Amino acid sequence: MIQRLKAMLALEWRAESRDAVPVILLGLAAVWSVVLVLIPVDAARAATPYVLFFETTAVAVTVVGALELRQRATGATAALLATPVRRGEYVATRLATLGVLTAGGVVLVLLAGRLGDRMATALPAAVLSGLVLLGIGAGIAHRSSSFVGFLLAVPLPLVPLLGVPPAVAIGLVGGPVWYVLPTTGALALLRGEAQYPAGVLLGYLALWALAAAALAVRSIRREAAGPRTWRAVRMRPLPIRPRWLVFPRADLRNVRRETMLVALVLSPLALGLALRFGLPPFESWLFTAHGLELAAHRPVIALGAVLVHVPMSFGMTAAIVVLDDIEDGVLGIVRTSPLGLRRYLAYRLATVTAAAGVGLAAAGPLSGVVPTTAWASALLALPIAPLFLLATLALAAGRVQGVAATKALGFPTYLPIAAWWLTGPVGYLLAPLPTYWVVRAWDGPTPLTLGAGLGCAALWGVFLIRRVLHRLA
Repeated sequence: MIQRLKAMLALEWRAESRDAVPVILLGLAAVWSVVLVLIPVDAARAATPYVLFFETTAVAVTVVGALELRQRATGATAALLATPVRRGEYVATRLATLGVLTAGGVVLVLLAGRLGDRMATALPAAVLSGLVLLGIGAGIAHRSSSFVGFLLAVPLPLVPLLGVPPAVAIGLVGGPVWYVLPTTGALALLRGEAQYPAGVLLGYLALWALAAAALAVRSIRREAAGPRTWRAVRMRPLPIRPRWLVFPRADLRNVRRETMLVALVLSPLALGLALRFGLPPFESWLFTAHGLELAAHRPVIALGAVLVHVPMSFGMTAAIVVLDDIEDGVLGIVRTSPLGLRRYLAYRLATVTAAAGVGLAAAGPLSGVVPTTAWASALLALPIAPLFLLATLALAAGRVQGVAATKALGFPTYLPIAAWWLTGPVGYLLAPLPTYWVVRAWDGPTPLTLGAGLGCAALWGVFLIRRVLHRLA
């Protein structure tokens, strides 16, 4: 058994190294470490627990989903389970390797955030919290038919696990009942403000980690039960349809197969309603409880949560769809068909731009934080969706690399919002990024702002299209 486990660990490490998983996880931790080193000490110590909680320990969830779906698509999982390797050993080796990489990232961030004095409790809390999320992610991946389906399903358990602890930390909710969620205790240990003994909270986290691993094993058992037996059907010739309908019909089939895609389509409506009815009471509570005036920063909230987030989320989803097509061999068929890569890419760019436009048109008025005078900002925000799609495809060749690319591209996408506070020539350092002109156009359009913003987006678009076509060909 020991020899089998050693062989499994070596095989898992080679598989993850081939997809650059160690570089992705440790690289993202290194980027956050640099950010924490550059900011003031007090701010770094306050921000480090949340960086660990939301980034360092949670990013591996999408990585494990991409790994599981890739190995299942290539038949590697079925081949491995046909050997004497047990399902529990398979799950253990995967969680162990990702857990070690997570621990390395946690150490980097803790040291950069000047929280080395909390290493004894923060390190096991972050690693065990990460293992809980990894086990849940692996279980969901084995029940999903595509990576897009996985990304749409995994937020269901992650929203309470990652949403409740910060609410407890800032005093929005209180009481011992919230510690039923293991991540509440994990964040409390990371912040150094746990209300209960560290040993009790860590033991509870360990039980949840074992339960999550058991869920992953059970999901693999269901998947390995064998293919379904299908009833024989009479084959009928396919009707001849116009070429331009091929891609829309394929997307409609995906929507029917992944019914949760409807939730993505409706997400701008949900975001708009949440901001309209949730932001005012939150602003009142924040002022009453902590004396913080958030109403003055509503334009920044509108820029980040609506004008940038909505098109970026559609661009990220479209990129994952294309990466799914690459790894499933769909693009190989398209490349040799009369449709070709150019029509495929043009269709993807057109649909993601149209979807982002509809999303902005829905979320903006509903949110109550985007005035009609900001129409120029909304217009300049529209290209974010196709540019994010192109940038992801320019950097990533598969699902796992796509996870890292979307994370890395989030920095230059959101960073220009800082131009709201920057005055003078310093702000122009962010001018090469398209989001910068979205911020500058908020107070009202000018010919210079509109022309520069559209020109910036066009230049990036031409460069990225050539790069993506070269890579896909």
